[in-house]
Amino acid sequence: MSKCKKASNAVKALHPSGASVNVTVNVTNIVKYVSLAGVAIVGIIFGTKCYVECSRLQKETHTKEH
Repeated sequence: MSKCKKASNAVKALHPSGASVNVTVNVTNIVKYVSLAGVAIVGIIFGTKCYVECSRLQKETHTKEH
């Protein structure tokens, strides 16, 4: 017997009218938000690397001109 079933039986024993608890887990939303977070993290890392590289190249070309 699972823990939830045992807990439900314990509640029914204490309160004959019974109590019900419904728990829903929406897996599609979890996957969607984890995916979006992953894309955001990769975008931040890639964007930062590109910005650093562009800044470095701009400094190199700027110092060669002067």
